[in-house]
Amino acid sequence: MSDILPKHNMEGLMDENDFNFYKSDELIEFMSQDQNPHSHNYYILSFLYSGSILHLADFESDRIAAPAILLLDIDRVHTHPILHDCKIKSLGFSQKFITDRGPTFFSKLNKIFSRPYIKISQGEIDRIDEILGLMENKSLNSILETELTQSLLDALVIYCAILSDQNPSTEKTLNEIYSRFRILLKKHYMEHHEVSFYADSLNISTSVLTHQVKHSTAKTPKQLIDEHLLLEAKRILYWSDTTSKELSWKLGFETDSYFSRFFKKYTGLTPKEFQRTSILSRNF
Repeated sequence: MSDILPKHNMEGLMDENDFNFYKSDELIEFMSQDQNPHSHNYYILSFLYSGSILHLADFESDRIAAPAILLLDIDRVHTHPILHDCKIKSLGFSQKFITDRGPTFFSKLNKIFSRPYIKISQGEIDRIDEILGLMENKSLNSILETELTQSLLDALVIYCAILSDQNPSTEKTLNEIYSRFRILLKKHYMEHHEVSFYADSLNISTSVLTHQVKHSTAKTPKQLIDEHLLLEAKRILYWSDTTSKELSWKLGFETDSYFSRFFKKYTGLTPKEFQRTSILSRNF
């Protein structure tokens, strides 16, 4: 993720164990501190009990009514919603906090964070609240307290994955190869635009990777690589004054002209034209 847009890390926001629990009043105070677009280097898992919010992330905007689970993946650019007349609780946790969890946990985690929200029933959020009730006010000052919170987070993520299966989005279910490809893509898409790099990293052929990715998304790996590059380019052009030449270098394109052709192919605009239009729309 670009360092041109602000990225909030754990320091000053989370305790020393890289985990925090926010209730509605704490969230309102926290969110009011920064209304500008930014990303986080930690996961945000929220639960909307009542009311509705506008969930705005990466050019996607959804009005979500309670009860619902809201998910914000690492590095996803977003702005904070207005929380008037909402009851909401949120968990923030870093990769370090879950680093020793097993493959099943990470498979479930990748599944739920591949979508922005999950609509659920009142009974389901009541069951979630039972788990959250055990997590509230934990000091994490001892190994046992930390292990208990990690175990409760395990249960919560698995339950959310079950609810995701029961309330499917329009996207197809993740398979294991696609899940691993997605992790690699988020880490390397700026440096590696070629499908062969990801296939080699996964020790499979490009044809197997293409088949598995298409099975999960109906798109090819190359389409997803290009989508990541395009989204990051649009983020930076929209929210900053970075030049096309600077951006082409940052995103790993050989030349500015090659980047401009790539960008115009998908948007119908050159990077400069898109940036001018973005400035006008922000000032409108």
